[in-house]
Amino acid sequence: MRKIIKSILILLVGLGAAWWFVSRLDWQSVGSHLRNAKIWPLVAGAVLINLTILARSLRWQAFLNPIRKVGLGNIFAATSIGFGSLFVIGRAGEIVRPAILSLRERLRPSATIATILIERIYDTTMVVSLFAANLIFFDLSTTTLNDEKSVKSMRMFGLILLAGIVSGLALLLVLRLKSEKVIAWIERGSTILPRALVGPLVNLIRHLSDGLSVLLNLRELIVTILYTVLVWGLISMATWMTLYAFGLKFSPGQIIFILGIGLVGSVVPTPGGSAGAFHVAAAKGFEILGLETNLAASIAIIYHLIAFGPPFLMGLFFLIRDEISIHQIREMLASESEPHDTIDGHRASESESTISGGRQV
Repeated sequence: MRKIIKSILILLVGLGAAWWFVSRLDWQSVGSHLRNAKIWPLVAGAVLINLTILARSLRWQAFLNPIRKVGLGNIFAATSIGFGSLFVIGRAGEIVRPAILSLRERLRPSATIATILIERIYDTTMVVSLFAANLIFFDLSTTTLNDEKSVKSMRMFGLILLAGIVSGLALLLVLRLKSEKVIAWIERGSTILPRALVGPLVNLIRHLSDGLSVLLNLRELIVTILYTVLVWGLISMATWMTLYAFGLKFSPGQIIFILGIGLVGSVVPTPGGSAGAFHVAAAKGFEILGLETNLAASIAIIYHLIAFGPPFLMGLFFLIRDEISIHQIREMLASESEPHDTIDGHRASESESTISGGRQV
C-alpha cells in the first residue's frame, strides 16, 4: 500500500509540474521556435549524448575493477538499457542497470548497485562543485538575479554547497577506512533491524567500501575523475549544440548554470525521464538567464528529448537483442537476501542456471 501511495504522489507531482509548464505557454510561439531550430546541431547533440554512454561504461568498468574484471561489452549494454529505462520509469530505472549487469556477469546485485552509488557520488560532486563555484564567481548582472539581495543569497548558497560536498567526501573516506567497524555495528544490531534487511545492507556497505578504494589509489582516482570530466564535457557540448540550434551561444558559465538547474529537476523521480519536473527546472534556468518564456520552454522540450531519447533507443535495441525479461531482473534482485556464501557467480539456484550471458536459454 505504501508503494502505491508513493507512486501516486510521484505521478501527481509530475502531472502538476507538466500542467504548470504547458498552461503558461503560447503554443503557436513554441511551434514557431521549434520549426526554426537548426537540425544538424540537434543531431550532433544526440551523437554526443550517445558518446556519454560509452564514457560512462568505461568509468563503470574502472569502478568495478576492485571487485571483478568485467567486459566492456556487457557494461555498455547494461548502461544503455539502464539509461534507456530512465525515459520510461524515471529515477526508479537506476536499479535496472546494475540488475542487468548482474544477470550478464553473475555478480551480486549489491556489488553492482554499490558501484552505481559511487558513480552518482562522482557525478553529483562534479556538477554540484562546478555549480557552486559558478554561483560564487558567475557574473549575475546579466540574469534576473541581479539585485544585491539575490546576489548575496546565491553566493552564500554556493558556499554552503561546497561545504556540503567537502563534508560528504570526508564521510565517504571515513566509511572506506572504518567499513569493518560499521559492518560489525550493523550485525550487532541485527536483532533490531529486519533480518531480510541486514544481509543486503552489509553486502552493500562491503561492496561500497571496495568501490571507494579508488579514493585511496592515485592512479584509479585520476582515471575515474578524467572519465567523469569526459562525461560532463560531452553533456556540456550537447547542451551548447542544443542552444546553438536555436541561434544562441552560451558561455561556459551559463552552460554550468543550466546543468546545475537541470540536475535539480532530474532528481524528481517522475516517469518519462523526470518529465514535467525536468522541463520546469530547465525552462526556469533559461528564463533566469534572460530567455523569453516560450523560447525557454521550446529549448527545454528539445533538450529533454536530446538527453533521454538517444539512450532510450540504444537501450531498447539491447533489451530486445538479449531477450531480458522483468522476471529475470526481479529474481536477480531477490537473490540478494540469500546467504553471502553464494556470492559472485557461484549460486546454484535454478533461476540463474537458466541464464547464460544475460540471455535466457
